[in-house]
Amino acid sequence: MPISSGKATRIGGTRQRVREWISDILGMRSGLRPEAFEGLEGRCLLGSTPLPAIGDLETPTNPVVRLETNFGDVDIELFIGAAPITVNNFLTYVTSQRFDGTFFHRNAVSPQVFVLQGGGFSFDNDTGLSAMDTDPPIVRETTGRSNLARTVAMARTSQIDSATSQFFINYVDNTFLDPTGPSNGYAVFGRIVQGWDNVLAIQAIGAQNLSGDSRLTGHPSAGAMNEVPVRSSYSSAAGLMEQDLVTIINAEVVKTAGNTGFFSHKVMYPDGFRSNRTTETLELVNPNSTTATYQVIARYETGDRDQIISAGTINANSTLTIRLSDAEDSGLTIMRLNTPYSLVVESGLPPSESNPQPVAATINRHDFNATIGESFFNPAGHPTSELQTWDFARIERGDLSQEVLVWQNLTDQTATLTISFFTSQGQIDLIETVEPYRRGGLELWNLGLPLGVMSARISSTQPIVAALSDWDIPSGTANPGDASYYTPAFGVLGVKGGGATQGGLGDLTITSGFTSTISIFNPNGAGVVVTLRFWLDTRGPTEDPVTRSLVLSASSRLDYVLDTTLLGISAGERFAVTYSSGSAPVTLQYTSVDDADRYLATGKRADGVGTSFQSRMAPQVHFVDGRWDPARDTTTQSEFIGIFNPFSRASVTLDYIVRYTFVDGTTIDAATGTLGANARVTLRTSSFTGVMSKVGAGAQFQRYTISVIGTATDSSPILGGTSSWSTAGLVNFTRLDTALGESVTSSGMASGFGLAFTSPDLLPGG
Repeated sequence: MPISSGKATRIGGTRQRVREWISDILGMRSGLRPEAFEGLEGRCLLGSTPLPAIGDLETPTNPVVRLETNFGDVDIELFIGAAPITVNNFLTYVTSQRFDGTFFHRNAVSPQVFVLQGGGFSFDNDTGLSAMDTDPPIVRETTGRSNLARTVAMARTSQIDSATSQFFINYVDNTFLDPTGPSNGYAVFGRIVQGWDNVLAIQAIGAQNLSGDSRLTGHPSAGAMNEVPVRSSYSSAAGLMEQDLVTIINAEVVKTAGNTGFFSHKVMYPDGFRSNRTTETLELVNPNSTTATYQVIARYETGDRDQIISAGTINANSTLTIRLSDAEDSGLTIMRLNTPYSLVVESGLPPSESNPQPVAATINRHDFNATIGESFFNPAGHPTSELQTWDFARIERGDLSQEVLVWQNLTDQTATLTISFFTSQGQIDLIETVEPYRRGGLELWNLGLPLGVMSARISSTQPIVAALSDWDIPSGTANPGDASYYTPAFGVLGVKGGGATQGGLGDLTITSGFTSTISIFNPNGAGVVVTLRFWLDTRGPTEDPVTRSLVLSASSRLDYVLDTTLLGISAGERFAVTYSSGSAPVTLQYTSVDDADRYLATGKRADGVGTSFQSRMAPQVHFVDGRWDPARDTTTQSEFIGIFNPFSRASVTLDYIVRYTFVDGTTIDAATGTLGANARVTLRTSSFTGVMSKVGAGAQFQRYTISVIGTATDSSPILGGTSSWSTAGLVNFTRLDTALGESVTSSGMASGFGLAFTSPDLLPGG
């Protein structure tokens, strides 16, 4: 491509140097044939840098992509109107996850500051340099945008319509690169709206000629590595290593085209798996009054890290079911087979939404003829340190069970985890590492741990989210999925932050034939007294709760089996439990399992449930896994919502709304009420005639979301104290289905950070 002398002198170097610079942008020095020019990888992130303001964009409806690098985040507004072909091409590389792990291979800063180029290569310490796979090249659009400082443009070969994945960021005004005719120039398709200081930090480290590096010898693209920005860790004697490069750790669409809301909400659950016998569904609800945009990302334990499995919009106050896998539908293959994964749901809302809430989610998995269901974790508001420790009060390590302890790294840094098991034979520690944003886990049945019930703590150098699934497997069969076997299972989200000194659970019961247990884990170096308080619906306003105090020694655990006679609670009666442990934080978990013929083919379709005690109460709690079969009555299916007012002061009442949301946008406020201090109520889906009528109107309405929305009000506030709190109280949901052998209990997904049980507002006179 000819370059005029005028344009050459504007850059300030010799004409030959200008040709070299342009050749590099063209891709002539990329080490690739023009038709094989390489690409970027991309995907979606959980970044900590605040998102740009909508006012920072030239056009509020333009899409925005975030490149998360080891020098910080870089946000790019994409000019979808001016460059639709180029932008959609770039987005394809982002959403197909091909930018992750690529590095910037050109930092053209000498003799004049010029451009930063990337999107073509990745490097692995084991496999070395790799050129990225690309899609067919695109035409060079005339976008009407100039190659000014902070703009982003496509690189190409000497052929005008040859751009694939490589792009460059203009450090300075490079208007000589603008198209002036049909066969020249470079298409500008975006600009840096946030993170320019991080780009300049990359510029400042300069570049080194790595074409002769011992780790690149023999690679056909080694010659293109002559202006690579490298970090101070690089040693020519040792050869190139991954940590030496300026890497795109994560590429993500943070705002889609045509919408004005960024993906500012992220919720996740780390336990998903597809096999030939599993059936998994992901249930979503948009509890907002405006349409929400969303994307669902699977983060795999091995292989390519990320996959966007669903994206789009959810209407206001509507639900959405996404089928992930189906043992009876071999054609459903959106999830990778036999590769564990976590799921992240990102959602955005327009600025006009007055009370924005995340799209809430629940995953349900059927395996070994049992079902576990758990609501997603909302990390909003939680301090980093709190997400570095996760405790599990009860793990049932048996010779006829398979237990999986899993986690997801929430950061762009590799995390080192210490997993400590507190067993009958003492403490056992394991060390694991997990790459940025990866899902990791342990198959506990393969670790040689002693049989019996144990507790566990995960301590991480980076924030994570962690969960447990515990599956009984039948005896006497080579096929764990045999249709005649119904063995129990339960899944729980761990307890973050090393436990709490106060907490509770809103809905428990003692079922005939079941073993119902509250497991307590004391991780502290000293003994602790844990006081349990049992709150029944029938308790009078001045009547004390049933109270039991339990003593745990240092670094120990205890299983307290609930007994109707010892507690004076009738079988089947539902109640709430709160606890306190002085100044020593502990972790509690409720588990209820049908132990009769637990591992045998009896034809009985029993199951188990389990959930961790909560230490915070959100303004709204969403249970996205409501389900009812109108063809059956209440003899084989039931749903319970337990609500407890945790405030002890007599002047504080809790007003609640129980709302059912359906796929067509219908909402039914099925119950409203007021609870006095420390009062509790049990609500049943089957008792709401409006809900039952809607469920019977079509199969699509047999799945729904139950939301509990609450406000606590003090009629006699202390001088200078708070008079109202946005809290749903202590809420739990339980679904039992003895016909299908599917039972779940859940504390729901919190809409926000919530009110802590340790708040003095909950105490008498607080």
